[in-house]
Amino acid sequence: MIADFIPAFVAAFVTLFIVIDPILVTPIFASLTKSDPQRERLRIAFMAAIYSIGILLLFGFAGNAMLHHLGVSFAAFRAAMGIILFIMGFRMFFDPDSETQAKTPGPQASARDNIAFFPLAIPMLAGPGAIATIMLLMGPGKSVTDKGAAIAAMALVLAIGVLMMAFASRIGDALGRTGMNAITRILGMLLMALSTQYVFDGVRVGILEKIAGAS
Repeated sequence: MIADFIPAFVAAFVTLFIVIDPILVTPIFASLTKSDPQRERLRIAFMAAIYSIGILLLFGFAGNAMLHHLGVSFAAFRAAMGIILFIMGFRMFFDPDSETQAKTPGPQASARDNIAFFPLAIPMLAGPGAIATIMLLMGPGKSVTDKGAAIAAMALVLAIGVLMMAFASRIGDALGRTGMNAITRILGMLLMALSTQYVFDGVRVGILEKIAGAS
C-alpha cells in the first residue's frame, strides 16, 4: 500500500502546489494584512488554510454529484469563479488601499469582509483550478489510496502556504507602502488576466459541450 501511496502523493503534491501556488498568495496576503499585528496575521493565515481544506474536501467528496444535482456544469462554475476573481483583481488594481480601509476599526467594523475566507481561501487558495484538481484526484474510479494521497498532498501544500504567509510581514516591511501598492496593482492586473482566461475557458468548454450534445 505504501508503494502505491508514495507515487500518488508525489503526483498530487506537485499538481496541487502548481495550481494553488502559495508563492503567488504570499505577496497578496502581505498587502491585505499590512496594517495588522503579527498575531492577527498568523490567525488569518491559519483560518484561510482551514477554510480551504474544508472547501476542497467538500468538492473532492461531493463536488461532481452536487453540481450535477443542481444542473450546473463545471464549465459554468469555472466561469463564475473567474468573474469573482476579476472583481477582486479590479479592486486591487484601481484601489489598492480599499482592503486596508475596509479593515480599519470603526462603527462598521463588524461588517468588514472576512479576508481569511474571501479572497484568501476563495478564490486564491481554493480557487477553480484547485477545486477542479481535487475533484479530478478524488473523482469516481479513484482508490482509497489515491484519495488519501490527494488529501495528504493538499494538507501539505496549504501548510507550506501558511508558513510562507507567516513571513509575509517581512516583505511588507522591506517594500513599504509604495512598494506594496505597486505590487498589489501588478498582481491585480495579473489576476484580471487570469480570471478572464477562466471565463473564456468556461464559456468555450460549455459551448463545446452543447455542440457535442446536439450532434
